[in-house]
Amino acid sequence: MATATETIDPVKYEIFMHRLWAIGEEGRIALQRVSASPIVVQGGECMQSFYDPSGRMILACSGHLRFAAATSDAIKKIVGWFGIDPGFHDGDQIFNNDPYVAGSHTYDQMVIKPIFYEGRLIAWTASSSHTADTGGVMRGAATEIFHEGIRILGLKIVEQGQFRNDVCKTIVEQCRDPYYVELDLRSRIAGNNVSAQRFLELVGQFGIEFVEAASQKMIDDSERMSRAKLRSLPDGTWRSRMFASGMRRPEPYQIICEMTKSGESLSFDFSGTSPQLRDDQNSTLPSTLAHVTLALTNTLFWDVPWSDGKMVPVSVSVPEGTLLNAKFPAACGGAPRVGQILVSAVSECVAKMLYAGGRYEDINAGWQGLWYEGGPGYFYGGHTRQGIPVAQGLYDIHGGGFGAAPLRDGVDSGGHSNIPSGGISDVEWIELQYPFLYLTRNHAPNGAGYGTHRGGDGTHRVYMAYGTQDLSVDFRPYAGIPNGGFGLFGGYPAGSGGLRAVWRTDADDVRRRMSRGEYPNSPAQILKEKWGEALPRTESGPHAQVPEWGLISDFTQGGGGFGDPLERSAESLQRDLDAGIFNSWAAGRFFGAVVGNDGKVDEAATKNKRAELRAARLDNVSKRAESHKSSGAKVLAQPHAELDIVEESGAPVWRCRQCGELLGSAKKNYKEFACSVTEPLDTVTEFGLPSGDPFIGEFVYYFCPSCGIQLQVDVYCPQLGGERQWWDIQIQLP
Repeated sequence: MATATETIDPVKYEIFMHRLWAIGEEGRIALQRVSASPIVVQGGECMQSFYDPSGRMILACSGHLRFAAATSDAIKKIVGWFGIDPGFHDGDQIFNNDPYVAGSHTYDQMVIKPIFYEGRLIAWTASSSHTADTGGVMRGAATEIFHEGIRILGLKIVEQGQFRNDVCKTIVEQCRDPYYVELDLRSRIAGNNVSAQRFLELVGQFGIEFVEAASQKMIDDSERMSRAKLRSLPDGTWRSRMFASGMRRPEPYQIICEMTKSGESLSFDFSGTSPQLRDDQNSTLPSTLAHVTLALTNTLFWDVPWSDGKMVPVSVSVPEGTLLNAKFPAACGGAPRVGQILVSAVSECVAKMLYAGGRYEDINAGWQGLWYEGGPGYFYGGHTRQGIPVAQGLYDIHGGGFGAAPLRDGVDSGGHSNIPSGGISDVEWIELQYPFLYLTRNHAPNGAGYGTHRGGDGTHRVYMAYGTQDLSVDFRPYAGIPNGGFGLFGGYPAGSGGLRAVWRTDADDVRRRMSRGEYPNSPAQILKEKWGEALPRTESGPHAQVPEWGLISDFTQGGGGFGDPLERSAESLQRDLDAGIFNSWAAGRFFGAVVGNDGKVDEAATKNKRAELRAARLDNVSKRAESHKSSGAKVLAQPHAELDIVEESGAPVWRCRQCGELLGSAKKNYKEFACSVTEPLDTVTEFGLPSGDPFIGEFVYYFCPSCGIQLQVDVYCPQLGGERQWWDIQIQLP
């Protein structure tokens, strides 16, 4: 086979690859046309993919990337468990949704189908999607996997071409809305039917020997290309630390990622990550491995064929009993959110490695930056005004902001890092299917990460419960710490705008005011015009009741910033103000801008204010014994946008790119030599937490001790402790 892959016709091979991709897309579209889930039909949370007989992924098509990686695990385990008894036959299709086997939670459901040719197993195809209804308790209330509804290791839903009505009914009747769940189940079967038929047509066109050789070559090429990319990048160790909070109590946790690149191999160590939680904010090992694959596909191996070959040079160590490798029977309904924070941790390390390698076009700051978690989530219970059960989520998070890059701003409401072809539902569609009236959905003021290049802005929304008497939403305690985002080289991890709350209203007053054409379109307006009161912590819990005419306000994730915000041009900032991305408060607070009553940036006054702010950054810096500047030293590496590593007196030294100041030995953490300031998060937002609780996080800023340029903005959680002066960049030097 190895010889065949070396001599395969390159033209036929390219045609085969593109045809296989198109077939996978056709299967995914078939799935979306049959599915009943808004998150699938409009949100794109689904996947069609192909695997060799052993379960190695040949190709994943666009869609939800973690599904494709997880399905490799499922096929391998199902083959091992059931390959002999009961065995697999032509026409079979097998259902699985056990997150301890594959996937992230019981809502991630897949159907896998063996493809036979002349009585021999030649490949597998698999379709995966998200079904929000699995029975069990409502989202957020689980403390064990047994609470999270149906969990099936492997069950034939189609046997030798015959749809199993007994199996189907047994599955769907455990759910609140069996008609919806059955449509989702049949949609995966439809996707597989299309993909398997078209795959066999490829066999008929190219011949079985060519198809098997080409499939092997796709895996081999992926490994070869990923190794080549790794060889082109510098060796070193990069570290990231992300924070978030639990579902049932304001309990912070951390995800720690240490990434080491050596030669053509890449290793990850997640030691130091918090222990598994007593709620559903846990990830199984298959989910964690799938999210690592997702992160690397997005950021490092995006131009490598999406097969399992790309992960051969990668090793991952995850201690058991942590929230990234939870022990059975831990609940894991919130695993995708944990996974998104994990993706950010991996992505931060990769972004800094790519910068050190000079691949500036491939770099983004974080895509998952939330100013805080807590308050209402995305998952609802109850009934619509037509009496239909509500067991679905609202996924405006699929329209979050993308992180800033070294040469440009992030993309506003650009999408979601997990789903290249994702989307969000139209407001009219939501109002048709859910008991809501949307009052606004727009870009969130101050929701973008501050920086020389700002992050992409996420959205915020205000909507009202309408036509329901039993609506509830998952509700977590306010923890007050930014999570899931990161800024790069002086940029902020996320914007600090937005307010997430359930608002108790006076129904008569709301009806009267709305009859006059009044309605709130922002949390600030709800507060200023006294439309309601935020639900206090004592009345919330895993779920909060939302009475009819009650309001909900929330915000989606924004992108992190790149570089010192004081370096942002006045022209760019003016565009942000005109578009409502930032308000005048944020322009002054973070960008040092002077904004007149007419909303215009005064460039001369802004220049003077910025000079004062840079000087103020150094107010508490004791005078150094001797300032040592150098501009002619040999540059050994450029791992930071504001710092070079240069050779000085035969040793590697950190040097500020702005002013030429030599900071100290490059074999040490540059933050040891920088000026540092810590700021409580309460001071960097217009809105406090609706619960009245204090923020539990801090920002730690680092500046060049000579010119005051901002080098890094770290998030720190005193409650968890640990190293405050986080060592993020450790380049391997000769």
